[in-house]
Amino acid sequence: SAASTRGVVFAKVPPLARSTSHARAARAKTVFAMSSISSYLPADTYNSLEKDGDLTFLHTMLRVDDLDATMAFFSALGLQETRRKESDTGKFTLVFMASAPGAPEIELTHNWGGETFAKPSRSMGHLAYATDDIYALCQKLHDGGITINRPPRDGKMAFVKSPDGISVELLQKGAPLPPAEPWASAENVGEW
Repeated sequence: SAASTRGVVFAKVPPLARSTSHARAARAKTVFAMSSISSYLPADTYNSLEKDGDLTFLHTMLRVDDLDATMAFFSALGLQETRRKESDTGKFTLVFMASAPGAPEIELTHNWGGETFAKPSRSMGHLAYATDDIYALCQKLHDGGITINRPPRDGKMAFVKSPDGISVELLQKGAPLPPAEPWASAENVGEW
């Protein structure tokens, strides 16, 4: 038999099926999980998620001072707004962004009236995104006025920072690209 959820059909796999059936079931569950998060989430996010026994990653929240500048930064990386919530009583705006439908989200939290933030702690670490062409993405960011703090000298990894100082790692999908200028000889800028 089959189950249909949000227009996607999945085969039900008996719990004691052969190992290949277990693998297919795991893949189907993964596909369902991917299609049920990010831009597929209802406006109430978690209230209408069905209980399935699994822990579901929803998002990473980042507090931002200048919502427009931070959205422009993440848009330059390739993220798109998936949903938004404005609260007049709470005096805040939440903007969710993701790299693709079904991808994990970031939640940009902007408290109206502005905030002053301490320098981000190293305990936060960084966000990470993989790209098809790290050189092209870094050039696009550089041309848009974003500092490449750690250039992709190795054709594999770069770091940039959001307007609020959140470190973002960029990684080349697949094998590293051959070293190329201007990146091969570019120096680090600041911290990341």
